[in-house]
Order: sequence, then structure tokens, then C-alpha cells
Amino acid sequence: MSELLAGRRAEIRKNGRSMVLTRQARGTTPAVSVTLLGFPRTYRPQEIQGGVQVNDQQVETLHDEIAAAGWPFPPAQPDRLVIDGRTSTVKAARPIFDGPLLIGWSIWVS
Repeated sequence: MSELLAGRRAEIRKNGRSMVLTRQARGTTPAVSVTLLGFPRTYRPQEIQGGVQVNDQQVETLHDEIAAAGWPFPPAQPDRLVIDGRTSTVKAARPIFDGPLLIGWSIWVS
């Protein structure tokens, strides 16, 4: 295991909380949900630009739970993320790679 993955895994396990990522049913595609561990943080004032608003959060997750659940696509708008009983909408997600290996997601929620 690489240092980047080990560090990310340790940080999320230490500070993370349980949350549920859900994609609503669309046409013939059924709804899909996965419970995962993530580390949410609010954006700093200097980061509030380009569509980011006060109270938006960035959530750091591992890819492990998403892959194990067979989640067939990256987190994207309008997926929902429930953290501590509060539902947020996924605005965007950036994959986190260690070389060619997808190790996690940085998810922007509002």
C-alpha cells in the first residue's frame, strides 16, 4: 500500500463519519445507495468562489466502499449525500489517484 493511500485511509478512519450516498432512480435505472465513511469539511473563506457558497462542504472518501458496493459511476449531480441526518446534493466529484490507482473521491456538496 502506498503512503498516499495509507495516509488518506488513516485520516478518514480517524476523523470520518458514516454517510449514505444515493443516486435516485432514473428512467429504467433503479435507485442505488452505498454507506461509506467520509471526512466532511467546510470551505475556507478564500475558497468561496466559482459557485462554491457558504455552508457548502468538501467530503473526502475512500473508493473502497463505493467499489465494493458495485457503484457503477462516479458521484455526480444530482446524487444525494446524507451526513448526520442532513441531506446534501452532490455538485461535483473529483477522483483522487495514486498513480494509476483510484483511491478516493473529493466530493463537493451543497
